[in-house]
Amino acid sequence: MRYSFYFDGGKNNVYAFETDLKISYEVKFRPSSYLLGDETTDYASHIYEFIIEVVYNPLGKNPPLDKLISKTVSEIIKDFYYKKNGSVCIYICDSSDGRQELRRRKFDDWFYSETRYGLMKFDEHIRDSKGNSYPISLIIQMKNPYFIQIIDGFRKIALESNEDK
Repeated sequence: MRYSFYFDGGKNNVYAFETDLKISYEVKFRPSSYLLGDETTDYASHIYEFIIEVVYNPLGKNPPLDKLISKTVSEIIKDFYYKKNGSVCIYICDSSDGRQELRRRKFDDWFYSETRYGLMKFDEHIRDSKGNSYPISLIIQMKNPYFIQIIDGFRKIALESNEDK
């Protein structure tokens, strides 16, 4: 069981759903060819930033744990990869409130809650110029023809961001 969702599309490939508590979410797959550094690669146009956003929360506080959200997000990921075969998604955990590890654990729950449909997830941490650490994940289809190059690019970005900081 999961929440019903719909594909709104647009430039950011937006999906939307509402929970039983009337909390509205958007799940976006924003084109982000620059995320792995080299926008001239054959796969750059297939790179997306994965974003989950609460767009309406009538509770006025952090939403409570809701297991149907993980099942819904899992189905949205499956649908996106079905529509955009060969895509690569990168999820960067927001750290503006110091809750980035909580977000990473939630994301892991969403990803691993269902069958992964031939998808693999790789995790790293990157650092910004101030030395703040951000969990980052990459989701890729096992059959992606650029699998090795993409994983290598992802690893390289993490290594470079952690040097001399």
